[in-house]
Amino acid sequence: ATANRGIAFWTNVFSMSSAWIGAGSTLGCASMCYAYGVSGFYLAIGVGIGAMLSSLLFARKIRDENVSTIPELIRKHLGNKCADAIALLSIFSVFSVVASQIRSLGTILNMFVPQLSLLTAIIIMTVVMLVYTVIGGMVAATKTDKVNIILMVFAVVMVLPLVALIQANGMAGVTAALQESRPEMLKVGATVGWGTMISSALYFGTSNMINNENFLRICGAKSGSEARNASLTATLLIYVPYLLFASLIGLVGAALIPELGTSDSILPAMINNYTGTFLGAILLAALLAAVMGTAASVTMVCSIMLSRDVVGRFKKMDDKQTLTLQRIFMILVAIAGLIVGYFGSSIVSIMEDVGAPAGAALVPIFCGIFYWRKKMNEKGTLITIVVAIVSTLGYWALGSPLGISHFLFGLICAAITMFVANSACYVPKQETEKAD
Repeated sequence: ATANRGIAFWTNVFSMSSAWIGAGSTLGCASMCYAYGVSGFYLAIGVGIGAMLSSLLFARKIRDENVSTIPELIRKHLGNKCADAIALLSIFSVFSVVASQIRSLGTILNMFVPQLSLLTAIIIMTVVMLVYTVIGGMVAATKTDKVNIILMVFAVVMVLPLVALIQANGMAGVTAALQESRPEMLKVGATVGWGTMISSALYFGTSNMINNENFLRICGAKSGSEARNASLTATLLIYVPYLLFASLIGLVGAALIPELGTSDSILPAMINNYTGTFLGAILLAALLAAVMGTAASVTMVCSIMLSRDVVGRFKKMDDKQTLTLQRIFMILVAIAGLIVGYFGSSIVSIMEDVGAPAGAALVPIFCGIFYWRKKMNEKGTLITIVVAIVSTLGYWALGSPLGISHFLFGLICAAITMFVANSACYVPKQETEKAD
């Protein structure tokens, strides 16, 4: 699960970058700028800020705890009840990401090989991902991530922006084309609105602070300082530039291919329209690699939580039995993700809706564990988790009447509750000992 906590620094930099970069970072960033112009950069900016905060605030402290999963960290400080509640929330949240990544893999392959049905394409890519993940675990994932990240950076940071700008006659050509067809695309806030931009950027930024895909990489670093430095290096050197260049490709695509059926298809469409067979094949591999690293990570994370934080709570197993169970769960999770990914009508919205309660609860709890540990207690944290779930889902069911996302509403309610409930339920150690 953690490669014996000995992942080399640069291997971890590449692996963290690959784990962070998935369908959202690649297709999502390009899609936002294709649909909304310069306003669409809010996604890249929000996600990048969240990754930097995660690196600075949490990475070293997580590694120093010597854990493997988020519920294991919660159990260590706040007891079994809190850990069990977080485990259930996290499993649903991570599984929804598994399904979305698996569907994205099949969709990308299906776009370039239309002779394949979507189901066949999804099955092919799921099998490829499972082979090295089940056999090699985190060791195999980190090694293949090196190849993945080289392909991804080559395609999205180097080749595609250059090809796109040449076709559009530079940024001057992009500006002229958009000024003529959709001038509002060049004004920040004109197509989306400042309220939506700020709310969405905060959503993606804060949710990215608790990144399940990156958690195992942080836990697998050689030390706390290496975990923090590798995470920060990956963010600044690879992840943030990648997000910005993917967004730029979408903006240039809006000038070159104004009439596209769906904004999510702009990156594959650019490759299909403006590159030859050989280069197109390499760029196709890069798109698949961008999603593959995340798909492998979240499948592994979900299987580890199921085996250690669910089954492991009721049945004591040695390391060999745990490893075998993890591999079985990887296969079962991937099969379930394949089914949900194929039949799901709106994977992205499901992912956001299901993941919101877990994120709203975890961000304040992480801050409490690492920066307000003295007064954190099981009862106050359980109340915080309940408030996060009820406020997030209740506000979403009401149609988000205040104009901010249900995640942010739940996050605000949970953060306030964490301070109030933990303070109210806190019992000083001396008083506890006297009562005993």
